[in-house]
Amino acid sequence: MEKFTNWRDKGTGIAPFLPTPPPLAQEKGLKGFLGGLSLALKLTLAFPIVLVALLLKWTPVYRPMWKAAVKLVFAWKLQVSVQGVKSRKQGPQFMPTKGKVYVVNYTSPLDPLALWLIARGPVAFCVPNSRRKTISLNRLSLWDLVKFTLGGSTWDSTQPDYQEVKSAMELSNYVTYIFAEGTTSNGKSVLPFVITQQFWNDFLGEPTVGSSSSVKAPSSVATRDAEVRAVHIKINGSLTTPLRVNKWRYLARASSQGVTYKCRISEPLGHDLEKTRVALCGGDKFKLVGKELNTESKMKFAVEYGSRRR
Repeated sequence: MEKFTNWRDKGTGIAPFLPTPPPLAQEKGLKGFLGGLSLALKLTLAFPIVLVALLLKWTPVYRPMWKAAVKLVFAWKLQVSVQGVKSRKQGPQFMPTKGKVYVVNYTSPLDPLALWLIARGPVAFCVPNSRRKTISLNRLSLWDLVKFTLGGSTWDSTQPDYQEVKSAMELSNYVTYIFAEGTTSNGKSVLPFVITQQFWNDFLGEPTVGSSSSVKAPSSVATRDAEVRAVHIKINGSLTTPLRVNKWRYLARASSQGVTYKCRISEPLGHDLEKTRVALCGGDKFKLVGKELNTESKMKFAVEYGSRRR
Protein backbone atom coordinates (compact mmCIF):
# COMPACT_ATOMS: atom_id res chain seq x y z
CA MET A 1 0.00 0.00 0.00
CA GLU A 2 1.84 3.04 -1.30
CA LYS A 3 -0.31 5.38 0.78
CA PHE A 4 1.58 4.19 3.88
CA THR A 5 5.05 5.05 2.55
CA ASN A 6 5.73 7.22 5.61
CA TRP A 7 5.94 4.00 7.59
CA ARG A 8 8.09 2.10 5.12
CA ASP A 9 11.83 1.92 5.83
CA LYS A 10 13.74 3.84 3.18
CA GLY A 11 16.69 1.46 3.15
CA THR A 12 15.02 -1.96 3.16
CA GLY A 13 11.59 -1.06 1.79
CA ILE A 14 10.02 -2.96 4.69
CA ALA A 15 6.77 -1.70 6.25
CA PRO A 16 6.95 -3.46 9.66
CA PHE A 17 3.53 -2.35 10.95
CA LEU A 18 1.47 -3.34 7.91
CA PRO A 19 -0.70 -6.42 8.69
CA THR A 20 -0.46 -9.50 6.48
CA PRO A 21 -4.11 -10.44 5.83
CA PRO A 22 -5.24 -14.05 5.28
CA PRO A 23 -7.06 -15.01 2.06
CA LEU A 24 -10.35 -13.05 2.07
CA ALA A 25 -12.46 -16.16 1.41
CA GLN A 26 -11.11 -17.80 4.55
CA GLU A 27 -12.94 -15.45 6.93
CA LYS A 28 -16.02 -14.53 4.90
CA GLY A 29 -19.28 -16.30 4.11
CA LEU A 30 -19.74 -20.02 4.65
CA LYS A 31 -16.03 -20.71 5.11
CA GLY A 32 -15.80 -18.13 7.87
CA PHE A 33 -18.88 -19.55 9.60
CA LEU A 34 -17.54 -23.10 9.43
CA GLY A 35 -14.19 -21.89 10.77
CA GLY A 36 -15.89 -20.40 13.83
CA LEU A 37 -17.94 -23.56 14.32
CA SER A 38 -14.82 -25.71 14.08
CA LEU A 39 -13.05 -23.57 16.68
CA ALA A 40 -15.99 -23.89 19.09
CA LEU A 41 -15.92 -27.68 18.71
CA LYS A 42 -12.15 -27.86 19.23
CA LEU A 43 -12.34 -25.66 22.33
CA THR A 44 -15.08 -27.90 23.73
CA LEU A 45 -12.91 -30.98 23.19
CA ALA A 46 -9.84 -29.27 24.67
CA PHE A 47 -11.65 -28.00 27.78
CA PRO A 48 -11.38 -31.27 29.78
CA ILE A 49 -7.63 -31.43 29.02
CA VAL A 50 -7.13 -27.86 30.22
CA LEU A 51 -9.22 -28.50 33.34
CA VAL A 52 -7.15 -31.55 34.30
CA ALA A 53 -3.95 -29.61 33.56
CA LEU A 54 -5.03 -26.84 35.95
CA LEU A 55 -5.77 -29.40 38.65
CA LEU A 56 -2.28 -30.86 38.15
CA LYS A 57 -0.51 -27.51 37.88
CA TRP A 58 2.37 -28.39 40.19
CA THR A 59 3.11 -31.76 38.59
CA PRO A 60 5.40 -32.70 35.65
CA VAL A 61 2.39 -33.38 33.38
CA TYR A 62 1.13 -29.77 33.48
CA ARG A 63 3.07 -28.49 30.48
CA PRO A 64 2.66 -31.64 28.33
CA MET A 65 -1.10 -31.44 28.84
CA TRP A 66 -1.13 -27.84 27.63
CA LYS A 67 0.89 -28.95 24.61
CA ALA A 68 -1.79 -31.55 23.88
CA ALA A 69 -4.54 -28.91 24.19
CA VAL A 70 -2.91 -26.40 21.82
CA LYS A 71 -2.12 -29.17 19.35
CA LEU A 72 -5.79 -30.12 19.32
CA VAL A 73 -7.03 -26.54 18.86
CA PHE A 74 -4.33 -25.13 16.57
CA ALA A 75 -2.64 -28.20 15.01
CA TRP A 76 0.39 -26.73 16.78
CA LYS A 77 3.85 -27.34 15.29
CA LEU A 78 7.01 -25.97 16.88
CA GLN A 79 10.50 -26.50 15.50
CA VAL A 80 13.48 -25.38 17.60
CA SER A 81 17.09 -25.05 16.47
CA VAL A 82 20.07 -24.06 18.62
CA GLN A 83 23.01 -22.27 17.06
CA GLY A 84 26.25 -24.18 17.47
CA VAL A 85 24.54 -27.49 18.24
CA LYS A 86 24.05 -30.15 15.58
CA SER A 87 20.39 -30.99 15.02
CA ARG A 88 20.82 -34.64 15.98
CA LYS A 89 22.32 -33.62 19.33
CA GLN A 90 19.72 -31.02 20.25
CA GLY A 91 17.59 -31.91 23.26
CA PRO A 92 15.84 -30.49 26.32
CA GLN A 93 19.17 -29.52 27.91
CA PHE A 94 19.62 -26.81 25.25
CA MET A 95 16.21 -25.20 25.77
CA PRO A 96 15.82 -21.85 27.60
CA THR A 97 16.91 -22.26 31.22
CA LYS A 98 16.21 -20.25 34.36
CA GLY A 99 18.85 -17.79 35.44
CA LYS A 100 19.53 -16.74 31.84
CA VAL A 101 18.20 -13.81 29.84
CA TYR A 102 16.67 -14.27 26.38
CA VAL A 103 15.93 -11.32 24.09
CA VAL A 104 13.05 -12.21 21.78
CA ASN A 105 11.44 -10.65 18.70
CA TYR A 106 7.74 -9.87 19.12
CA THR A 107 5.08 -10.62 16.51
CA SER A 108 2.02 -12.42 17.89
CA PRO A 109 -0.17 -13.09 20.97
CA LEU A 110 0.88 -16.73 20.67
CA ASP A 111 4.58 -15.87 21.16
CA PRO A 112 4.49 -16.14 24.98
CA LEU A 113 2.74 -19.51 24.73
CA ALA A 114 5.41 -20.85 22.37
CA LEU A 115 8.19 -19.56 24.62
CA TRP A 116 6.57 -20.99 27.74
CA LEU A 117 6.24 -24.42 26.12
CA ILE A 118 9.97 -24.67 25.35
CA ALA A 119 11.20 -23.24 28.67
CA ARG A 120 12.85 -25.39 31.32
CA GLY A 121 11.35 -23.83 34.40
CA PRO A 122 9.05 -20.96 35.39
CA VAL A 123 9.08 -17.97 33.05
CA ALA A 124 9.09 -14.19 33.34
CA PHE A 125 7.94 -12.09 30.38
CA CYS A 126 9.20 -8.51 30.34
CA VAL A 127 8.20 -5.69 27.98
CA PRO A 128 9.84 -2.24 28.09
CA ASN A 129 7.95 1.02 27.76
CA SER A 130 8.76 4.71 27.81
CA ARG A 131 5.28 6.20 28.19
CA ARG A 132 6.36 8.38 31.14
CA LYS A 133 9.39 9.67 29.21
CA THR A 134 11.62 7.29 31.14
CA ILE A 135 12.33 3.69 30.25
CA SER A 136 10.96 0.97 32.51
CA LEU A 137 10.78 -2.79 32.17
CA ASN A 138 7.44 -4.33 33.10
CA ARG A 139 6.78 -7.95 33.96
CA LEU A 140 3.55 -9.44 32.57
CA SER A 141 2.03 -12.85 33.13
CA LEU A 142 1.52 -15.09 30.10
CA TRP A 143 -2.17 -14.22 29.88
CA ASP A 144 -1.57 -10.51 30.50
CA LEU A 145 0.90 -10.51 27.62
CA VAL A 146 -1.57 -12.31 25.34
CA LYS A 147 -4.23 -9.66 26.10
CA PHE A 148 -1.73 -6.81 25.74
CA THR A 149 -0.72 -8.13 22.31
CA LEU A 150 -4.28 -8.64 21.05
CA GLY A 151 -4.99 -5.06 22.09
CA GLY A 152 -2.26 -3.69 19.84
CA SER A 153 0.74 -3.92 22.22
CA THR A 154 1.06 -0.18 22.75
CA TRP A 155 1.40 1.54 26.10
CA ASP A 156 -1.27 4.13 26.82
CA SER A 157 -3.16 5.49 29.81
CA THR A 158 -5.55 2.52 29.82
CA GLN A 159 -2.78 0.02 30.56
CA PRO A 160 -2.52 -1.10 34.20
CA ASP A 161 0.67 -0.59 36.17
CA TYR A 162 2.44 -3.91 35.85
CA GLN A 163 5.30 -4.95 38.13
CA GLU A 164 8.46 -3.02 37.29
CA VAL A 165 11.69 -5.01 37.16
CA LYS A 166 14.97 -3.19 37.69
CA SER A 167 17.53 -5.98 37.76
CA ALA A 168 18.05 -9.38 36.17
CA MET A 169 18.92 -10.64 39.64
CA GLU A 170 15.25 -10.23 40.62
CA LEU A 171 14.41 -12.89 38.02
CA SER A 172 17.30 -15.29 38.65
CA ASN A 173 14.85 -18.11 39.42
CA TYR A 174 13.03 -17.68 36.11
CA VAL A 175 13.58 -18.16 32.42
CA THR A 176 13.62 -14.46 31.55
CA TYR A 177 12.26 -13.37 28.17
CA ILE A 178 12.73 -9.72 27.14
CA PHE A 179 10.63 -8.34 24.27
CA ALA A 180 13.07 -5.48 23.68
CA GLU A 181 11.17 -3.95 20.73
CA GLY A 182 8.37 -3.08 23.14
CA THR A 183 5.64 -3.73 20.58
CA THR A 184 4.76 -6.17 17.81
CA SER A 185 5.66 -6.03 14.13
CA ASN A 186 4.75 -8.22 11.16
CA GLY A 187 8.01 -10.14 11.59
CA LYS A 188 9.66 -8.90 8.39
CA SER A 189 12.37 -7.10 10.35
CA VAL A 190 13.31 -6.24 13.94
CA LEU A 191 12.16 -2.89 15.31
CA PRO A 192 14.49 -0.51 17.18
CA PHE A 193 14.80 -1.52 20.82
CA VAL A 194 13.05 0.61 23.42
CA ILE A 195 15.79 -0.07 25.94
CA THR A 196 19.12 1.75 25.68
CA GLN A 197 22.58 0.29 26.19
CA GLN A 198 22.95 2.14 29.49
CA PHE A 199 19.62 0.78 30.75
CA TRP A 200 20.63 -2.71 29.64
CA ASN A 201 23.99 -2.52 31.43
CA ASP A 202 22.24 -1.43 34.61
CA PHE A 203 19.63 -4.17 34.30
CA LEU A 204 22.26 -6.87 33.83
CA GLY A 205 24.35 -5.50 36.67
CA GLU A 206 27.28 -4.40 34.52
CA PRO A 207 29.12 -1.25 35.69
CA THR A 208 29.39 1.57 33.18
CA VAL A 209 32.75 1.70 31.43
CA GLY A 210 34.97 4.24 33.17
CA SER A 211 32.85 4.32 36.34
CA SER A 212 34.13 3.45 39.78
CA SER A 213 33.55 -0.04 41.16
CA SER A 214 31.23 1.43 43.76
CA VAL A 215 28.54 2.17 41.16
CA LYS A 216 25.75 -0.39 41.36
CA ALA A 217 22.73 -1.37 39.30
CA PRO A 218 19.46 0.40 40.25
CA SER A 219 18.44 -2.42 42.58
CA SER A 220 21.70 -2.14 44.54
CA VAL A 221 22.39 -5.84 44.15
CA ALA A 222 25.76 -7.37 43.47
CA THR A 223 26.74 -7.46 39.82
CA ARG A 224 26.75 -10.71 37.89
CA ASP A 225 27.78 -11.95 34.49
CA ALA A 226 24.31 -12.63 33.08
CA GLU A 227 24.26 -14.88 30.02
CA VAL A 228 22.27 -13.29 27.22
CA ARG A 229 20.99 -15.07 24.12
CA ALA A 230 18.70 -14.08 21.28
CA VAL A 231 15.61 -16.13 20.46
CA HIS A 232 14.14 -15.53 17.02
CA ILE A 233 10.60 -16.87 16.62
CA LYS A 234 8.63 -16.98 13.39
CA ILE A 235 4.93 -17.76 13.00
CA ASN A 236 2.73 -17.95 9.86
CA GLY A 237 2.75 -14.48 8.29
CA SER A 238 -1.02 -13.92 8.53
CA LEU A 239 -0.93 -14.75 12.26
CA THR A 240 1.38 -11.86 13.11
CA THR A 241 -0.45 -8.98 14.82
CA PRO A 242 1.29 -5.64 14.33
CA LEU A 243 -2.07 -3.98 15.11
CA ARG A 244 -5.07 -4.64 17.34
CA VAL A 245 -7.11 -7.69 16.33
CA ASN A 246 -10.47 -9.17 17.31
CA LYS A 247 -9.86 -12.03 19.76
CA TRP A 248 -12.39 -14.52 18.39
CA ARG A 249 -11.49 -13.80 14.78
CA TYR A 250 -7.82 -14.31 15.55
CA LEU A 251 -8.43 -17.62 17.34
CA ALA A 252 -10.59 -18.85 14.46
CA ARG A 253 -7.90 -17.83 11.97
CA ALA A 254 -5.18 -19.63 13.94
CA SER A 255 -7.35 -22.73 14.33
CA SER A 256 -8.30 -22.97 10.66
CA GLN A 257 -4.80 -22.25 9.33
CA GLY A 258 -2.88 -24.22 11.91
CA VAL A 259 0.01 -22.67 13.84
CA THR A 260 3.59 -23.33 12.77
CA TYR A 261 6.46 -21.84 14.75
CA LYS A 262 10.16 -21.85 13.95
CA CYS A 263 12.40 -20.91 16.84
CA ARG A 264 16.14 -20.24 16.65
CA ILE A 265 18.21 -19.86 19.82
CA SER A 266 21.56 -18.10 19.42
CA GLU A 267 24.85 -18.72 21.13
CA PRO A 268 25.71 -16.44 24.10
CA LEU A 269 26.01 -12.87 22.80
CA GLY A 270 27.45 -10.75 25.56
CA HIS A 271 25.77 -7.49 26.55
CA ASP A 272 25.98 -5.48 23.31
CA LEU A 273 22.38 -4.58 22.37
CA GLU A 274 23.11 -3.82 18.73
CA LYS A 275 24.78 -7.21 18.33
CA THR A 276 21.70 -8.81 19.89
CA ARG A 277 19.36 -6.97 17.51
CA VAL A 278 21.40 -8.10 14.50
CA ALA A 279 21.29 -11.69 15.82
CA LEU A 280 17.49 -11.47 15.95
CA CYS A 281 17.54 -10.53 12.26
CA GLY A 282 19.49 -13.65 11.29
CA GLY A 283 22.85 -11.88 11.48
CA ASP A 284 22.02 -9.54 8.58
CA LYS A 285 22.16 -5.93 9.79
CA PHE A 286 21.01 -4.71 6.38
CA LYS A 287 17.54 -6.17 7.05
CA LEU A 288 17.03 -3.95 10.10
CA VAL A 289 14.59 -1.04 9.82
CA GLY A 290 15.62 2.46 10.85
CA LYS A 291 15.26 3.91 14.33
CA GLU A 292 12.39 6.19 13.25
CA LEU A 293 10.08 3.14 12.99
CA ASN A 294 9.65 2.86 16.74
CA THR A 295 6.71 2.45 19.12
CA GLU A 296 5.62 6.10 18.75
CA SER A 297 5.67 5.72 14.97
CA LYS A 298 3.53 2.61 15.27
CA MET A 299 0.89 4.41 17.33
CA LYS A 300 0.60 7.07 14.61
CA PHE A 301 0.42 4.36 11.96
CA ALA A 302 -2.40 2.58 13.82
CA VAL A 303 -4.47 5.79 13.80
CA GLU A 304 -3.80 6.43 10.11
CA TYR A 305 -4.42 2.80 9.12
CA GLY A 306 -7.72 2.71 11.01
CA SER A 307 -8.95 5.97 9.45
CA ARG A 308 -8.11 4.81 5.91
CA ARG A 309 -10.06 1.58 6.34
CA ARG A 310 -13.30 3.15 7.58
